Amino acid sequence: MRQPHPWYSETRSQGGWFVKLSGEQHFLGKHPPGAAKPVKRYGRWNPPSEILAEYHKLMSVRDTASKTDYTLDTIIALYVEELELENPALAKRYQQILNKLSLFPYKQKRVGKLLVNAELEAIHLESWAKKYKSDQTRRTYITFCKAVMEWAVKKKNLNVPKNPFAEAKVPKVTSRAIVISEDEHQALLKFFENDCFCDFLTAMWFTGARPGELAKVEARHFNDGLWRLDPSEHKTGRVTGKDRIIGVADDLEKIVHRLSKVNPQGPIFRNSQGRPWKISTLHVRFEKAREKGIIRKEVVPYSYRHAWATHALENGRLDLYEVAKALGHQTTQMVMLHYDHSRKNADHLKDIFQRARRSDQSGRERKNS
Repeated sequence: MRQPHPWYSETRSQGGWFVKLSGEQHFLGKHPPGAAKPVKRYGRWNPPSEILAEYHKLMSVRDTASKTDYTLDTIIALYVEELELENPALAKRYQQILNKLSLFPYKQKRVGKLLVNAELEAIHLESWAKKYKSDQTRRTYITFCKAVMEWAVKKKNLNVPKNPFAEAKVPKVTSRAIVISEDEHQALLKFFENDCFCDFLTAMWFTGARPGELAKVEARHFNDGLWRLDPSEHKTGRVTGKDRIIGVADDLEKIVHRLSKVNPQGPIFRNSQGRPWKISTLHVRFEKAREKGIIRKEVVPYSYRHAWATHALENGRLDLYEVAKALGHQTTQMVMLHYDHSRKNADHLKDIFQRARRSDQSGRERKNS
């Protein structure tokens, strides 16, 4: 029987060394800097010593039942390779995150070299995540890495019986975003007067939609007072499989009809050069306004979404579930944790207690009569 031997590919997982064992391909690592160029001679490749070491280590943990304990690097390579077929852009972004974890040294050993079943633990993920100051960043990275290992557990052809990151603690996050006031909104409209940016600001104010969603809407999405983006066109579509419905009302409807005629194809919201708005461009505009003292330094485009949710709850016309539905969420949890800033409004809280008091008094009056 022919002995398995490492081989090199420039295309798989953006270039690296692999070996095929029992019909399964295992990632051994990137080509080491300074090593001789990969060459195939007489049907065999010339793996450098670092790759051979990984190969021998992999072979040493194989038992007679062909059960293999993969390194984290191998799991990452297999995950990214599968994701590339579905979404190349997302695969590239995810690989950047996973590579950071892989390169992290824990007790003088690179985490990516650890065997998933025998060595990898939650402490490795938590120690790496502590490098980042933001609770939100740590939460995002830990949750994502947990999901990657869950993917490996569910793969029947991989010998990963349990998620080594399952016990990793996910930090709680409190919302740092603030609500943009109506005065600030009007000041922005005046600051960018006669600028097409005002149309985008108005859309954010009236809908509470994510800036990225508004940047994508086209004339074809609009029907009977609603924008409808299919699951492939919005943030949560890949998870929920549902369309994103955004209501268009009041002054915004006139703007939508006007822009749909000007831009019948492609995104309707565009800058003065006729290009669709990008999130980075929005932040540049807000930075200009901050420099002029038009808005507070904490106000960002997403502050409009927080404002819409908070105002809707404060005026009492919508309940929590209706607000969550309008924002595109499946449950009320996100609204309660991140978007409802009404608890910071002293007048709103006083009104709640006053209404409760009036209700209590009227009940006693009915009882006495």
